[in-house]
This record gives sequence, C-alpha cells and structure tokens, in this order.
Amino acid sequence: MFFRKKVVGIALSGGGSRGVAHLGVLKAFEELGVNIQVVSGTSAGSIAAALYASGLSTDEIYKMMKDKKFIDYAKIILPVDGLMNLDNLRKNLNEIIKKKDFSDMSKKLYIALTNLYTGEIEYRSSGNVIDAVIASSSIPILFSPVEIDGQKYVDGGVLDNLPIKPLLKDCDIIIAVDVMSTETVTKIENLHDIAVRTFQLSISSPTREMKRKCNLLVEPHGLNEYNILDVSHFDHIYKIGYYSVMSHPKLPKLLAKIKK
Repeated sequence: MFFRKKVVGIALSGGGSRGVAHLGVLKAFEELGVNIQVVSGTSAGSIAAALYASGLSTDEIYKMMKDKKFIDYAKIILPVDGLMNLDNLRKNLNEIIKKKDFSDMSKKLYIALTNLYTGEIEYRSSGNVIDAVIASSSIPILFSPVEIDGQKYVDGGVLDNLPIKPLLKDCDIIIAVDVMSTETVTKIENLHDIAVRTFQLSISSPTREMKRKCNLLVEPHGLNEYNILDVSHFDHIYKIGYYSVMSHPKLPKLLAKIKK
C-alpha cells in the first residue's frame, strides 16, 4: 500500500531583527530531520523565507545575516512617504539569491504584502521574489512603500503578520512561528517605543484565529526585550529561536504526526 508523504509548511512572522529567531527555528527542524516543503513569510519573515526557499542552508543564511553589510540595510532619506528605504537590502538579496523568480525556488514560497490601493493582503507566489520581499519588509512610516506593477505595497504585517492562510491549501502539517507575540513589556521610554508597541498590538489580534489552525505554534519567549531595529544581539535571538523548538512541549507529538 502506498502512503503519500505529508507536506509540511511553515509560516514566519514579521518582527524586524527578532526575525533572526526564525533561523534558529529552521536550524532546529533541520537537525530534527523535518523536511519543510512550503514556506510563507511576512516582513522579516519574508527575508528568512525567501533565503531558505532559495536553497540556502540555515548556517549559510545566518552567516550572511551577521555580515554588517547585509543587515545594515536602511539608509535615511527625506521623509516624504517614509523615513528610510531598503536599497541596500535589495542589493544584497540580488547578490545572494541567484534565481529571482518564485518558480525557481527549491521550496514553494509565499510572501505576504499589503496593497495600499486596494487595502487588501496579497500572498505572492509568482513573479520577482526580491520585489515581493522588499515590499513585505517596508514597515509603514519607517520605510517607503514599494511599487509593483503600478500598485504600492507595504509590510504584509499590517494585515497578516503570520501568513498561515496560504499554507492551508498546500500542507498537511503547518508550523507557525510568531516572533511578535504580545508578551508583557516592562519599559516604554520614548516615541519610537510607543510606535513599535502600538504596531505590535495592532497586528496581533488578526493572527489569533489563524493560530488555531496550525499543528505547532512557536512563540519564542524573551524577544520583547530586543528592539525590532536593533541588530546587535543576533546570537542571542538565534538561540532563543532554536531552543523554543527544542524545548517545545508539543514537539514530540508533532514529530510523531509527521512520521505517521
């Protein structure tokens, strides 16, 4: 009797520099022998998702992201429609990802972006991967919108910070990783802290219903102490992601379900 192998998908949330935790999560699943065939991502999660789907190992991605030239991607511009642009990120992604089309990826890939004109979320799975990632990473107010095919796009996290939805039709097993879960914070000191916390709270509510549809929800604890634009704690954040999987109480059940 023939049994079809289960298709495993993973959704990676937005979260700025906290998105490095996604690499720790992916590393853990690599070590556990879990073959992830479908990846979706929003904002910082879209960067990790695209690099992973391109065929790079987590070790290769982590090394690249620790390179200051790669992570120092924001250049200040005149605040017309945002404070910064992502030209350096685009440049580095173009150098790293050799084949740019979604159809060239080694894994099925979905990138979530918010269409400013229609006010709707879009899950891109065709066209230019880098354009989609840059748009998905453009946090409103902080970064300029990105134009694709005559439409202006910003961070997918505005409408869906944890893109589980596109995985529902493709996957038998869904893992979701939320690096922006709303843990209690102990310190809010300035306008920037207020803006970040307000954005975090506003995007958390729409994801709650979808979280119930996944087989394993990973919410790494301890990330709230790291500013989403602070790139100086990569090792710590990576380890938080890794151990959040390895110590997850529901991990044995998930592994048994995958192998069943």
